[in-house]
Order: sequence, then C-alpha cells, then structure tokens
Amino acid sequence: MSILELSKKREAFTQDIHIKIGVKDSIYSEILNENRNLIVSLPKDYQSSNKLYPTLFLLDGNETSLLNTIVITRYLRADIIIVAILNTDRDRDMMPLSTPTYKVDNPGAAHFLSFLEKELIPHIDKEYRSNRQRTIRGTSLSGLFVMYAFLERPELFQNYIGNSAGWYADMDPFFSDLADNAFKNKERFLGKKLFVANSLVDSYDPNKEVHLAMLEFAEKVELELGANFSFKYVTYDNYGHVPYPSFYDGLKYVLGDN
Repeated sequence: MSILELSKKREAFTQDIHIKIGVKDSIYSEILNENRNLIVSLPKDYQSSNKLYPTLFLLDGNETSLLNTIVITRYLRADIIIVAILNTDRDRDMMPLSTPTYKVDNPGAAHFLSFLEKELIPHIDKEYRSNRQRTIRGTSLSGLFVMYAFLERPELFQNYIGNSAGWYADMDPFFSDLADNAFKNKERFLGKKLFVANSLVDSYDPNKEVHLAMLEFAEKVELELGANFSFKYVTYDNYGHVPYPSFYDGLKYVLGDN
C-alpha cells in the first residue's frame, strides 16, 4: 500500500469518527458586558418529537465535560437538554467573595447568577423546548458557585449538583450568614434537591476544611429544612479532586433514583 493510499484511509477514518455533540449558541450579556458562548446538546428524539424536556446547565462547560455529561445522561436514559456554558473569567464568575485562601480581584458571582436568571434561562426557555425543570452542575470552584446559587436563588433550579463543592474555613462566616438568611424562608426550598460530593483524599483540601464545612452544613440543612428538602452529602476515599463517579451518582440522585 502506498503512502498516499494510507494517508487517504487515515483521513477517511478520521472523518468517520467525528461526532456532533451539540450545536453552538451564544448570547450577549448586558449584565456581564460580554458575549457568552454555549454548546447545547439536544436529546436524540428532539427533532422528531414535540415533547418538552428538562434542562441541565453545565458550568465549566467545555467540550470534554459536555461529552462526559452526554455519556452519563444516556447511560441513565435521561432525555435532557444540556446547556454547556463556556468560561470567560472563571474566578470572577464563580466566586462571591475574596479571602486569603482564594484571592479574587473582582468576585462577581452575584452578577453571574443574575446573568443566569435574567438572560440565559429566558433565552434557553425561548429557543428550546424546555419544561422549566432545571438542574445546575458545577465542579470544584464552580461547585462552590452551585452552593452559592442554591442559597441565594433556590427557586431558579429544581436540582443542584456540586462535585468537589464547599468552602474553606475563612469563607465560613460568609456562607453561614447566607444560609441563616436563606433558611428563614423555608418554603423556597420545598421540593428541591441538592447533591454534594467530596474526596477525603483531595490534595486541594489537605486539612479537610471543605469536608468539615460540608458536615456542618449538612447538620444545619437537616435541622432547618428537614423532610421538606432532599439533600445528600457523599464522600469518596479512592478518588482525588472531583471524584469521577460523583456526577453519575449526583444525577442519579436528583433524577429520583435515590
């Protein structure tokens, strides 16, 4: 076989394995004063049906995380619209505060949350057949944002998944006050689900500050919200930062198969 023939076979093979994982979309945000790029993955039967679908908002939504999410949702047979939100300034968007542990020049989580509420969610509901049943998922820093969003705007999403989520000790006063204020209005959390996962051998949490904060948070949730709210905190001791099974376990939990 000649080099030219081999080259053509390789090219044909490469073309054969190209997979379309979603459609590119974008929205200009007046709140953030920038364009935000999205990749939207639609259920397999979306074009041939008139059904409405739940929506999963994927933070840190690059192509790799989207592909992994597609695999998991299909394995769980979850027909769901996935909205992967690509980052522009991750520290700014995910952090609601700056502390010595994690310094951020312009923490802007409040603005990013407003972007989700006032611009992105209405855009998705208008352009795609959403049934308004929404899940948000974040990992590590974006997992912290999921916790912030849950406490600040629990009505925005039905389900919250934070993989390697929580906060360090010097962030605890901020989040404790946020939780105390949020739980004064308990009806906002009726029917909501929150799944949080962390590793017990996480190199980013060597003193287990995040884990201890989540244990205290779990006690507060049980005391304040009780049976009116579904919450699960899971730890893994054989995976490092962002335990690999944690998204599968989280999505399975919030979809109802507890």
